[in-house]
Amino acid sequence: MLTITGGKWTRRSIKTTARRNTRYTPQSARKALFDIVDVTSKTFIDLFAGSGIMSFEAMSRGAVNAMSVDVSKKACNSILDNKNDLDSSMNLRIICADFRRAIPSLVRKGVGADTVFADPPFDEEYIEPLFAVLNQNPELVNNQGQLIVETSDREKRAVLEFSSLFRLVDQREYAGIVFSILVRK
Repeated sequence: MLTITGGKWTRRSIKTTARRNTRYTPQSARKALFDIVDVTSKTFIDLFAGSGIMSFEAMSRGAVNAMSVDVSKKACNSILDNKNDLDSSMNLRIICADFRRAIPSLVRKGVGADTVFADPPFDEEYIEPLFAVLNQNPELVNNQGQLIVETSDREKRAVLEFSSLFRLVDQREYAGIVFSILVRK
């Protein structure tokens, strides 16, 4: 179980999946991130969503809508269960697809977000393909919006190396993970 750290659902629990390869953003890191990133009245996309905790954190803190994208059917079902447990009427869309298909599809439909959060599996060579797709579809991040990529310490330089259409504005380390905050160039 994970706990929402702020907003209207503070201290509410989120169920997780039993998938071995799912790693969850530590509670202290989530709280720290949402203390510096204002999502109030903004749109939010969560790539590699897992349990959907980042989308639920954003919605709890006043995001107008969120999308959770994950390739795993188990993860998507878990997100749906959590949505129904919290508030089935919340404006949360669940997209069960690989990021390489989901991002271009969203952009073709004119969908973008003020905040795009990506938390790919650590140290499994996802940073380069993630940015290959994002660099081809930068409109996923709205003008004046931000892209936040969660990585291991070893991968933080890869974010700079592959983010050709995005500019790093901040990099923060919490609880053994790194948040790179970028904007479109």
